[in-house]
Amino acid sequence: MTVTAFAAVGPMDDINEREWALQLGYFSNLQNALNFKDRLIEAGFEAETVSTGEAGNPGYRVIGGWADDPEQFDALRNRMEDAIGERGYVIKSPYLQPANQLAEETAEEVFDQPRSRYLLAQAGGIPSTGGESVGSAAVSGYDPGVFRSPQDEMNSIPGFTGAGLQIIPTIGLSYGYDDNITRSNRFQQSSYFYRISPAIRVELPSDHSVLALTAAIDFVRYSDSPTDDSDPWYIRADWAWDISTRQDLNLFAQYSDGTDARGTGRRQGDAGLIPVPPDEWRRFDYGGAWRYGAVGSRGKLDLMLGASDLDYNNNKNRTEDLDRDWQYMGATFYWRVAPKTSLLANVRYTDINYDVAGRDSDVTTWMLGATWDASARTSGRISYGDQKKRFENPEREDYSGPVWVASISWKPRIYSVFTLTGSRNTQEPDGDGDYVLRQDISLAWLHDWATKFGTTVDVGYGEDDYRPYGRTDNIFYWSVGARYMFNPHFRFGASIQGYDRDSEIEEYNYKRYIYMLTLEASF
Repeated sequence: MTVTAFAAVGPMDDINEREWALQLGYFSNLQNALNFKDRLIEAGFEAETVSTGEAGNPGYRVIGGWADDPEQFDALRNRMEDAIGERGYVIKSPYLQPANQLAEETAEEVFDQPRSRYLLAQAGGIPSTGGESVGSAAVSGYDPGVFRSPQDEMNSIPGFTGAGLQIIPTIGLSYGYDDNITRSNRFQQSSYFYRISPAIRVELPSDHSVLALTAAIDFVRYSDSPTDDSDPWYIRADWAWDISTRQDLNLFAQYSDGTDARGTGRRQGDAGLIPVPPDEWRRFDYGGAWRYGAVGSRGKLDLMLGASDLDYNNNKNRTEDLDRDWQYMGATFYWRVAPKTSLLANVRYTDINYDVAGRDSDVTTWMLGATWDASARTSGRISYGDQKKRFENPEREDYSGPVWVASISWKPRIYSVFTLTGSRNTQEPDGDGDYVLRQDISLAWLHDWATKFGTTVDVGYGEDDYRPYGRTDNIFYWSVGARYMFNPHFRFGASIQGYDRDSEIEEYNYKRYIYMLTLEASF
Protein backbone atom coordinates (compact mmCIF):
# COMPACT_ATOMS: atom_id res chain seq x y z
CA MET A 1 0.00 0.00 0.00
CA THR A 2 1.40 3.36 -0.99
CA VAL A 3 0.61 7.04 -0.82
CA THR A 4 1.43 9.08 -3.87
CA ALA A 5 2.47 12.69 -3.22
CA PHE A 6 2.57 14.99 -6.18
CA ALA A 7 6.34 15.00 -6.34
CA ALA A 8 6.17 11.27 -7.03
CA VAL A 9 3.19 11.20 -9.38
CA GLY A 10 3.98 9.29 -12.52
CA PRO A 11 1.76 8.76 -15.57
CA MET A 12 -1.88 9.78 -15.27
CA ASP A 13 -2.86 6.12 -15.51
CA ASP A 14 -1.06 5.54 -12.22
CA ILE A 15 -3.25 8.16 -10.50
CA ASN A 16 -6.38 6.69 -12.04
CA GLU A 17 -5.57 3.34 -10.44
CA ARG A 18 -5.45 4.75 -6.92
CA GLU A 19 -8.77 4.41 -5.12
CA TRP A 20 -8.42 7.21 -2.52
CA ALA A 21 -7.47 10.88 -2.58
CA LEU A 22 -6.78 13.43 0.16
CA GLN A 23 -9.05 16.36 -0.63
CA LEU A 24 -7.92 19.53 1.11
CA GLY A 25 -10.61 21.80 -0.32
CA TYR A 26 -13.43 21.98 -2.85
CA PHE A 27 -14.17 25.36 -4.49
CA SER A 28 -16.60 26.75 -6.99
CA ASN A 29 -14.01 29.00 -8.61
CA LEU A 30 -10.40 28.89 -9.66
CA GLN A 31 -8.69 31.68 -7.77
CA ASN A 32 -9.90 30.59 -4.36
CA ALA A 33 -8.59 27.09 -5.04
CA LEU A 34 -5.24 28.42 -6.27
CA ASN A 35 -4.86 30.66 -3.22
CA PHE A 36 -5.43 27.68 -0.96
CA LYS A 37 -2.97 25.58 -2.94
CA ASP A 38 -0.34 28.35 -2.63
CA ARG A 39 -0.88 28.40 1.12
CA LEU A 40 -0.12 24.68 1.27
CA ILE A 41 2.99 25.05 -0.89
CA GLU A 42 4.28 27.89 1.31
CA ALA A 43 3.91 25.56 4.29
CA GLY A 44 6.10 22.97 2.59
CA PHE A 45 3.48 20.63 1.13
CA GLU A 46 2.80 19.69 -2.45
CA ALA A 47 -0.71 20.01 -3.81
CA GLU A 48 -2.51 20.21 -7.10
CA THR A 49 -5.71 21.87 -8.30
CA VAL A 50 -7.87 19.54 -10.35
CA SER A 51 -10.97 20.53 -12.27
CA THR A 52 -13.94 18.21 -11.80
CA GLY A 53 -16.50 20.34 -13.57
CA GLU A 54 -17.06 21.96 -16.90
CA ALA A 55 -17.08 25.49 -18.25
CA GLY A 56 -20.08 27.37 -16.86
CA ASN A 57 -20.35 24.97 -13.91
CA PRO A 58 -16.82 24.64 -12.58
CA GLY A 59 -15.63 22.75 -9.51
CA TYR A 60 -12.06 22.70 -8.28
CA ARG A 61 -10.60 20.20 -5.85
CA VAL A 62 -7.28 20.80 -4.11
CA ILE A 63 -5.73 17.34 -3.79
CA GLY A 64 -2.79 16.57 -1.52
CA GLY A 65 -2.07 12.96 -2.43
CA TRP A 66 -3.34 9.60 -3.69
CA ALA A 67 -3.37 6.24 -1.90
CA ASP A 68 -4.53 2.65 -2.10
CA ASP A 69 -5.83 2.73 1.49
CA PRO A 70 -7.32 5.75 3.35
CA GLU A 71 -5.41 5.00 6.56
CA GLN A 72 -2.19 5.66 4.69
CA PHE A 73 -3.03 9.37 4.80
CA ASP A 74 -2.84 9.58 8.62
CA ALA A 75 0.77 10.75 8.89
CA LEU A 76 0.36 13.31 6.10
CA ARG A 77 -2.84 14.71 7.62
CA ASN A 78 -1.16 15.05 11.03
CA ARG A 79 1.77 16.97 9.53
CA MET A 80 -0.64 19.30 7.72
CA GLU A 81 -2.67 19.95 10.84
CA ASP A 82 0.47 20.77 12.79
CA ALA A 83 1.64 23.22 10.11
CA ILE A 84 -1.55 24.93 8.90
CA GLY A 85 -4.40 23.63 11.07
CA GLU A 86 -6.03 21.67 8.21
CA ARG A 87 -6.40 17.88 8.07
CA GLY A 88 -8.19 17.47 4.77
CA TYR A 89 -10.87 14.92 3.97
CA VAL A 90 -10.36 11.45 2.53
CA ILE A 91 -12.54 10.82 -0.54
CA LYS A 92 -12.85 8.34 -3.34
CA SER A 93 -10.59 9.33 -6.20
CA PRO A 94 -12.50 11.70 -8.53
CA TYR A 95 -11.09 9.75 -11.48
CA LEU A 96 -12.98 6.64 -10.36
CA GLN A 97 -16.36 8.39 -10.07
CA PRO A 98 -18.64 7.82 -13.06
CA ALA A 99 -19.81 11.45 -12.94
CA ASN A 100 -16.26 12.63 -13.44
CA GLN A 101 -15.02 10.72 -16.46
CA LEU A 102 -12.20 13.14 -17.15
CA ALA A 103 -9.94 12.82 -20.11
CA GLU A 104 -6.23 13.01 -19.50
CA GLU A 105 -5.94 16.39 -21.21
CA THR A 106 -8.61 17.96 -18.93
CA ALA A 107 -7.67 16.33 -15.63
CA GLU A 108 -5.20 19.05 -14.69
CA GLU A 109 -6.81 21.85 -16.67
CA VAL A 110 -8.58 24.63 -14.75
CA PHE A 111 -10.87 27.30 -16.11
CA ASP A 112 -9.81 30.93 -15.88
CA GLN A 113 -12.70 32.41 -13.90
CA PRO A 114 -12.91 35.39 -11.49
CA ARG A 115 -12.37 34.75 -7.80
CA SER A 116 -15.39 33.31 -5.97
CA ARG A 117 -15.83 32.78 -2.27
CA TYR A 118 -16.89 29.20 -1.60
CA LEU A 119 -19.83 29.06 0.75
CA LEU A 120 -19.22 26.35 3.33
CA ALA A 121 -22.11 24.00 3.97
CA GLN A 122 -22.97 24.53 7.59
CA ALA A 123 -26.51 24.28 8.87
CA GLY A 124 -25.96 24.82 12.56
CA GLY A 125 -28.66 23.85 15.02
CA ILE A 126 -32.31 24.79 15.46
CA PRO A 127 -32.13 28.47 16.51
CA SER A 128 -33.45 29.64 19.86
CA THR A 129 -35.85 32.51 20.54
CA GLY A 130 -33.54 34.76 22.53
CA GLY A 131 -31.05 37.43 21.55
CA GLU A 132 -30.79 39.87 18.70
CA SER A 133 -29.64 37.67 15.83
CA VAL A 134 -29.88 34.17 14.42
CA GLY A 135 -28.41 31.45 16.61
CA SER A 136 -28.09 33.44 19.84
CA ALA A 137 -28.49 31.52 23.07
CA ALA A 138 -31.73 31.33 25.01
CA VAL A 139 -31.55 33.12 28.34
CA SER A 140 -32.62 30.15 30.45
CA GLY A 141 -30.38 27.47 28.97
CA TYR A 142 -26.63 26.96 28.60
CA ASP A 143 -25.80 24.18 26.18
CA PRO A 144 -22.33 22.64 25.97
CA GLY A 145 -21.41 21.58 22.44
CA VAL A 146 -21.09 17.86 23.01
CA PHE A 147 -24.51 17.08 21.50
CA ARG A 148 -23.90 18.55 18.08
CA SER A 149 -25.82 16.82 15.33
CA PRO A 150 -24.02 16.01 12.07
CA GLN A 151 -25.44 19.07 10.33
CA ASP A 152 -23.25 21.17 12.65
CA GLU A 153 -20.23 19.81 10.77
CA MET A 154 -21.53 20.02 7.21
CA ASN A 155 -18.55 22.21 6.29
CA SER A 156 -16.32 19.13 6.40
CA ILE A 157 -18.63 16.84 4.42
CA PRO A 158 -18.15 16.58 0.65
CA GLY A 159 -21.62 15.26 -0.20
CA PHE A 160 -22.28 14.34 -3.80
CA THR A 161 -23.05 16.09 -7.07
CA GLY A 162 -26.20 15.69 -9.14
CA ALA A 163 -27.69 17.81 -11.94
CA GLY A 164 -25.09 20.48 -11.31
CA LEU A 165 -25.97 20.69 -7.58
CA GLN A 166 -23.79 19.90 -4.57
CA ILE A 167 -26.04 17.87 -2.23
CA ILE A 168 -25.13 17.22 1.41
CA PRO A 169 -27.58 15.08 3.41
CA THR A 170 -26.99 14.12 7.06
CA ILE A 171 -28.89 12.35 9.83
CA GLY A 172 -28.43 11.85 13.54
CA LEU A 173 -30.07 9.13 15.66
CA SER A 174 -29.94 9.59 19.43
CA TYR A 175 -31.23 7.66 22.42
CA GLY A 176 -30.90 8.99 25.94
CA TYR A 177 -32.16 9.50 29.48
CA ASP A 178 -33.09 12.85 31.07
CA ASP A 179 -33.46 12.76 34.87
CA ASN A 180 -35.15 16.17 35.18
CA ILE A 181 -37.12 17.06 32.06
CA THR A 182 -38.84 20.13 33.53
CA ARG A 183 -35.74 21.51 35.31
CA SER A 184 -37.62 21.35 38.59
CA ASN A 185 -36.32 21.91 42.12
CA ARG A 186 -38.80 19.31 43.36
CA PHE A 187 -40.97 16.57 41.90
CA GLN A 188 -38.36 15.77 39.27
CA GLN A 189 -39.72 13.90 36.26
CA SER A 190 -37.41 11.60 34.30
CA SER A 191 -37.79 9.78 31.00
CA TYR A 192 -35.98 7.97 28.24
CA PHE A 193 -36.13 9.75 24.90
CA TYR A 194 -35.00 9.46 21.32
CA ARG A 195 -34.18 12.09 18.72
CA ILE A 196 -34.03 11.80 14.93
CA SER A 197 -32.26 14.73 13.24
CA PRO A 198 -32.26 14.69 9.43
CA ALA A 199 -30.92 17.64 7.44
CA ILE A 200 -30.05 18.44 3.86
CA ARG A 201 -28.13 21.22 2.16
CA VAL A 202 -28.22 21.88 -1.58
CA GLU A 203 -25.77 24.26 -3.24
CA LEU A 204 -26.01 25.74 -6.72
CA PRO A 205 -22.68 27.34 -7.72
CA SER A 206 -22.21 29.71 -10.65
CA ASP A 207 -19.33 31.76 -11.98
CA HIS A 208 -19.54 34.47 -9.34
CA SER A 209 -21.94 33.22 -6.68
CA VAL A 210 -23.25 30.28 -4.68
CA LEU A 211 -26.92 29.77 -3.73
CA ALA A 212 -27.50 27.35 -0.86
CA LEU A 213 -30.71 25.97 0.67
CA THR A 214 -30.67 24.15 4.01
CA ALA A 215 -33.47 22.35 5.85
CA ALA A 216 -33.27 20.54 9.20
CA ILE A 217 -35.68 19.06 11.73
CA ASP A 218 -35.45 17.32 15.11
CA PHE A 219 -38.05 14.68 16.00
CA VAL A 220 -37.89 14.39 19.81
CA ARG A 221 -40.00 11.82 21.67
CA TYR A 222 -40.16 11.04 25.44
CA SER A 223 -41.36 7.58 26.44
CA ASP A 224 -42.73 8.66 29.86
CA SER A 225 -43.68 12.27 29.07
CA PRO A 226 -45.38 12.68 25.68
CA THR A 227 -46.34 16.24 26.69
CA ASP A 228 -42.70 17.21 26.04
CA ASP A 229 -42.52 15.77 22.51
CA SER A 230 -41.43 18.34 19.95
CA ASP A 231 -40.55 18.73 16.26
CA PRO A 232 -38.48 21.92 15.88
CA TRP A 233 -37.38 22.66 12.32
CA TYR A 234 -36.04 25.39 10.09
CA ILE A 235 -35.32 26.20 6.46
CA ARG A 236 -32.65 28.66 5.36
CA ALA A 237 -31.44 30.23 2.13
CA ASP A 238 -27.98 31.76 1.67
CA TRP A 239 -26.62 33.60 -1.34
CA ALA A 240 -22.93 34.52 -1.58
CA TRP A 241 -21.99 36.83 -4.47
CA ASP A 242 -18.48 37.95 -5.38
CA ILE A 243 -19.07 41.34 -6.91
CA SER A 244 -15.37 41.86 -7.61
CA THR A 245 -11.96 41.02 -6.19
CA ARG A 246 -12.61 43.64 -3.51
CA GLN A 247 -16.30 43.13 -2.71
CA ASP A 248 -18.38 40.25 -1.36
CA LEU A 249 -22.10 40.26 -0.64
CA ASN A 250 -23.86 37.63 1.49
CA LEU A 251 -27.65 37.50 1.96
CA PHE A 252 -29.76 35.09 4.03
CA ALA A 253 -33.35 34.36 5.01
CA GLN A 254 -34.44 31.78 7.58
CA TYR A 255 -37.78 30.55 8.88
CA SER A 256 -37.84 28.57 12.15
CA ASP A 257 -40.54 26.74 14.07
CA GLY A 258 -39.74 25.64 17.62
CA THR A 259 -40.78 25.25 21.25
CA ASP A 260 -39.62 26.44 24.66
CA ALA A 261 -39.16 23.28 26.71
CA ARG A 262 -40.87 23.05 30.09
CA GLY A 263 -38.58 24.58 32.68
CA THR A 264 -37.51 27.39 30.31
CA GLY A 265 -39.07 30.67 29.19
CA ARG A 266 -42.35 31.38 30.96
CA ARG A 267 -42.44 27.80 32.28
CA GLN A 268 -39.54 28.04 34.76
CA GLY A 269 -39.77 26.84 38.34
CA ASP A 270 -43.06 25.34 39.53
CA ALA A 271 -44.80 26.52 36.33
CA GLY A 272 -42.88 23.83 34.47
CA LEU A 273 -44.72 21.12 36.41
CA ILE A 274 -48.08 22.00 34.82
CA PRO A 275 -48.79 19.16 32.31
CA VAL A 276 -49.75 21.33 29.33
CA PRO A 277 -47.91 21.43 25.97
CA PRO A 278 -44.72 23.54 25.75
CA ASP A 279 -44.91 27.08 24.38
CA GLU A 280 -44.59 27.06 20.58
CA TRP A 281 -43.17 29.88 18.45
CA ARG A 282 -42.34 30.93 14.90
CA ARG A 283 -39.38 33.09 13.95
CA PHE A 284 -38.36 34.73 10.69
CA ASP A 285 -34.86 36.18 10.16
CA TYR A 286 -33.38 37.89 7.14
CA GLY A 287 -30.45 40.15 6.37
CA GLY A 288 -27.07 40.43 4.77
CA ALA A 289 -23.45 41.48 5.02
CA TRP A 290 -21.19 43.35 2.60
CA ARG A 291 -17.40 43.18 2.78
CA TYR A 292 -14.99 45.55 1.08
CA GLY A 293 -11.31 44.65 0.93
CA ALA A 294 -9.14 42.58 -1.36
CA VAL A 295 -7.24 39.50 -0.24
CA GLY A 296 -4.06 40.68 1.48
CA SER A 297 -5.17 44.32 1.81
CA ARG A 298 -4.31 46.15 5.02
CA GLY A 299 -7.83 47.37 5.74
CA LYS A 300 -11.23 45.66 5.42
CA LEU A 301 -14.76 46.85 6.14
CA ASP A 302 -17.79 44.69 6.98
CA LEU A 303 -21.32 46.13 6.97
CA MET A 304 -24.36 44.19 8.20
CA LEU A 305 -28.11 44.78 8.16
CA GLY A 306 -30.99 42.52 9.18
CA ALA A 307 -34.27 41.96 10.98
CA SER A 308 -36.10 39.28 12.96
CA ASP A 309 -39.70 38.64 13.97
CA LEU A 310 -40.76 36.31 16.81
CA ASP A 311 -44.36 35.22 17.49
CA TYR A 312 -45.73 32.60 19.90
CA ASN A 313 -48.51 30.32 18.65
CA ASN A 314 -50.16 28.93 21.79
CA ASN A 315 -50.66 29.54 25.51
CA LYS A 316 -51.11 33.23 24.66
CA ASN A 317 -52.24 34.11 28.18
CA ARG A 318 -48.60 33.88 29.28
CA THR A 319 -46.63 34.20 26.03
CA GLU A 320 -48.32 37.18 24.37
CA ASP A 321 -45.92 39.68 25.92
CA LEU A 322 -42.92 37.80 24.44
CA ASP A 323 -43.95 38.55 20.84
CA ARG A 324 -41.52 41.05 19.34
CA ASP A 325 -39.51 42.08 16.31
CA TRP A 326 -36.11 43.72 16.04
CA GLN A 327 -33.94 45.32 13.37
CA TYR A 328 -30.18 45.71 13.52
CA MET A 329 -27.32 47.29 11.62
CA GLY A 330 -23.61 47.27 12.26
CA ALA A 331 -20.12 47.79 10.92
CA THR A 332 -16.69 46.30 11.66
CA PHE A 333 -13.41 47.76 10.42
CA TYR A 334 -10.25 45.60 10.40
CA TRP A 335 -6.72 47.02 10.17
CA ARG A 336 -3.92 44.51 9.67
CA VAL A 337 -0.89 45.32 11.83
CA ALA A 338 0.98 42.06 11.19
CA PRO A 339 0.68 39.27 8.61
CA LYS A 340 -1.79 37.35 10.76
CA THR A 341 -2.97 39.99 13.27
CA SER A 342 -5.60 42.70 12.83
CA LEU A 343 -7.07 45.33 15.11
CA LEU A 344 -10.83 45.89 14.84
CA ALA A 345 -13.48 48.43 15.69
CA ASN A 346 -17.14 47.40 15.81
CA VAL A 347 -20.41 49.27 16.26
CA ARG A 348 -23.93 47.83 16.27
CA TYR A 349 -27.40 49.31 16.71
CA THR A 350 -30.55 47.28 17.45
CA ASP A 351 -34.15 48.51 17.66
CA ILE A 352 -36.44 46.14 19.63
CA ASN A 353 -40.25 46.45 19.49
CA TYR A 354 -42.75 44.39 21.52
CA ASP A 355 -46.32 43.82 20.41
CA VAL A 356 -47.96 44.40 23.81
CA ALA A 357 -45.35 44.25 26.59
CA GLY A 358 -44.28 47.90 26.54
CA ARG A 359 -40.58 46.95 26.74
CA ASP A 360 -39.55 48.66 23.47
CA SER A 361 -35.90 49.68 23.54
CA ASP A 362 -32.84 50.39 21.44
CA VAL A 363 -29.37 49.00 22.08
CA THR A 364 -26.12 50.65 20.94
CA THR A 365 -22.89 48.69 21.26
CA TRP A 366 -19.34 49.61 20.31
CA MET A 367 -16.21 47.52 20.81
CA LEU A 368 -12.49 47.60 20.10
CA GLY A 369 -10.45 44.44 19.80
CA ALA A 370 -8.06 42.23 17.92
CA THR A 371 -8.10 39.03 15.94
CA TRP A 372 -5.07 36.88 15.31
CA ASP A 373 -3.91 33.57 13.90
CA ALA A 374 -0.35 33.62 15.20
CA SER A 375 0.46 30.04 14.30
CA ALA A 376 -1.12 26.67 13.71
CA ARG A 377 -1.28 26.39 17.50
CA THR A 378 -2.81 29.70 18.62
CA SER A 379 -5.64 31.85 17.29
CA GLY A 380 -8.32 34.03 18.76
CA ARG A 381 -10.49 37.12 18.82
CA ILE A 382 -11.12 39.50 21.72
CA SER A 383 -13.37 42.57 21.78
CA TYR A 384 -14.21 44.94 24.63
CA GLY A 385 -16.45 47.99 24.69
CA ASP A 386 -19.58 49.67 26.01
CA GLN A 387 -23.30 49.00 25.62
CA LYS A 388 -26.28 51.27 26.21
CA LYS A 389 -29.85 49.94 26.35
CA ARG A 390 -32.53 52.62 26.50
CA PHE A 391 -36.25 51.99 26.98
CA GLU A 392 -38.98 54.13 25.42
CA ASN A 393 -40.88 53.91 28.69
CA PRO A 394 -39.10 56.31 31.10
CA GLU A 395 -40.29 54.26 34.08
CA ARG A 396 -38.10 51.34 33.04
CA GLU A 397 -34.45 51.15 34.08
CA ASP A 398 -31.89 51.76 31.30
CA TYR A 399 -28.55 49.95 31.16
CA SER A 400 -25.11 51.36 30.47
CA GLY A 401 -22.00 49.31 31.07
CA PRO A 402 -19.13 47.25 29.71
CA VAL A 403 -19.59 44.48 27.14
CA TRP A 404 -17.05 41.99 25.88
CA VAL A 405 -16.67 38.80 23.87
CA ALA A 406 -13.65 36.50 23.50
CA SER A 407 -12.70 33.22 21.87
CA ILE A 408 -9.17 31.81 22.09
CA SER A 409 -7.95 28.44 20.77
CA TRP A 410 -4.68 26.74 21.70
CA LYS A 411 -3.28 23.51 20.23
CA PRO A 412 -0.54 22.06 22.44
CA ARG A 413 -0.48 19.04 20.11
CA ILE A 414 -1.78 18.44 16.60
CA TYR A 415 -4.42 16.09 18.03
CA SER A 416 -5.51 18.26 20.95
CA VAL A 417 -7.16 21.70 21.15
CA PHE A 418 -8.38 23.89 24.03
CA THR A 419 -10.95 26.63 23.34
CA LEU A 420 -11.76 29.35 25.86
CA THR A 421 -14.86 31.47 25.20
CA GLY A 422 -16.62 34.13 27.20
CA SER A 423 -18.99 37.08 26.92
CA ARG A 424 -20.86 39.82 28.75
CA ASN A 425 -23.99 41.17 27.11
CA THR A 426 -27.63 42.10 27.67
CA GLN A 427 -30.38 39.74 26.51
CA GLU A 428 -34.13 40.04 26.19
CA PRO A 429 -35.89 38.26 29.08
CA ASP A 430 -37.97 35.14 28.63
CA GLY A 431 -39.00 35.17 32.27
CA ASP A 432 -38.68 37.96 34.83
CA GLY A 433 -37.37 41.51 34.52
CA ASP A 434 -36.99 44.09 31.77
CA TYR A 435 -33.68 42.65 30.54
CA VAL A 436 -31.05 40.12 31.55
CA LEU A 437 -27.36 40.91 31.99
CA ARG A 438 -25.57 37.71 31.09
CA GLN A 439 -21.94 36.85 31.81
CA ASP A 440 -20.44 33.46 31.04
CA ILE A 441 -17.14 31.72 30.45
CA SER A 442 -16.45 28.18 29.24
CA LEU A 443 -13.53 25.95 28.40
CA ALA A 444 -13.68 23.07 25.91
CA TRP A 445 -11.04 20.40 25.31
CA LEU A 446 -11.10 18.17 22.22
CA HIS A 447 -8.56 15.37 22.06
CA ASP A 448 -8.01 12.61 19.49
CA TRP A 449 -6.54 9.60 21.26
CA ALA A 450 -6.36 7.63 18.02
CA THR A 451 -7.21 8.17 14.38
CA LYS A 452 -10.82 7.12 14.87
CA PHE A 453 -11.39 7.80 18.59
CA GLY A 454 -11.63 11.11 20.38
CA THR A 455 -13.15 12.79 23.43
CA THR A 456 -14.71 16.17 24.24
CA VAL A 457 -14.91 17.92 27.61
CA ASP A 458 -16.84 21.18 28.21
CA VAL A 459 -16.93 23.12 31.49
CA GLY A 460 -18.64 26.45 31.96
CA TYR A 461 -20.03 28.94 34.44
CA GLY A 462 -22.63 31.63 33.82
CA GLU A 463 -24.52 34.34 35.65
CA ASP A 464 -27.92 35.75 34.67
CA ASP A 465 -28.92 38.98 36.41
CA TYR A 466 -32.63 39.72 35.82
CA ARG A 467 -32.93 43.49 36.14
CA PRO A 468 -34.52 45.28 37.90
CA TYR A 469 -36.38 42.24 39.25
CA GLY A 470 -33.62 41.40 41.72
CA ARG A 471 -33.18 37.78 40.66
CA THR A 472 -29.71 36.40 39.96
CA ASP A 473 -29.07 32.85 38.72
CA ASN A 474 -25.66 31.18 38.82
CA ILE A 475 -25.28 28.09 36.69
CA PHE A 476 -22.47 25.58 36.41
CA TYR A 477 -22.61 23.25 33.40
CA TRP A 478 -20.38 20.54 32.04
CA SER A 479 -20.32 17.68 29.57
CA VAL A 480 -18.10 14.74 28.69
CA GLY A 481 -18.38 12.86 25.42
CA ALA A 482 -16.55 10.28 23.34
CA ARG A 483 -16.87 9.47 19.66
CA TYR A 484 -15.71 6.67 17.42
CA MET A 485 -15.58 7.15 13.66
CA PHE A 486 -16.22 3.95 11.75
CA ASN A 487 -15.42 5.72 8.46
CA PRO A 488 -15.76 9.27 7.10
CA HIS A 489 -19.54 8.83 6.85
CA PHE A 490 -20.52 7.09 10.12
CA ARG A 491 -19.74 8.08 13.71
CA PHE A 492 -20.88 6.72 17.08
CA GLY A 493 -20.92 8.81 20.27
CA ALA A 494 -21.67 8.57 23.97
CA SER A 495 -21.98 11.50 26.36
CA ILE A 496 -23.21 12.84 29.68
CA GLN A 497 -24.24 16.41 30.39
CA GLY A 498 -24.87 18.13 33.73
CA TYR A 499 -26.45 21.37 34.97
CA ASP A 500 -26.53 22.89 38.45
CA ARG A 501 -28.41 26.20 38.80
CA ASP A 502 -28.38 28.19 42.03
CA SER A 503 -30.92 31.01 42.06
CA GLU A 504 -31.88 33.64 44.62
CA ILE A 505 -35.41 32.28 44.21
CA GLU A 506 -35.48 28.71 45.55
CA GLU A 507 -38.00 27.26 43.09
CA TYR A 508 -35.65 28.09 40.20
CA ASN A 509 -32.85 25.93 41.61
CA TYR A 510 -32.34 22.62 39.85
CA LYS A 511 -29.89 19.86 39.00
CA ARG A 512 -30.14 17.92 35.79
CA TYR A 513 -28.23 15.11 34.07
CA ILE A 514 -28.66 13.84 30.52
CA TYR A 515 -27.13 10.62 29.20
CA MET A 516 -27.10 9.94 25.47
CA LEU A 517 -25.91 7.59 22.74
CA THR A 518 -25.75 8.93 19.18
CA LEU A 519 -25.19 7.52 15.70
CA GLU A 520 -24.41 10.11 13.05
CA ALA A 521 -24.31 9.57 9.29
CA SER A 522 -23.53 11.69 6.25
CA PHE A 523 -23.81 10.78 2.61
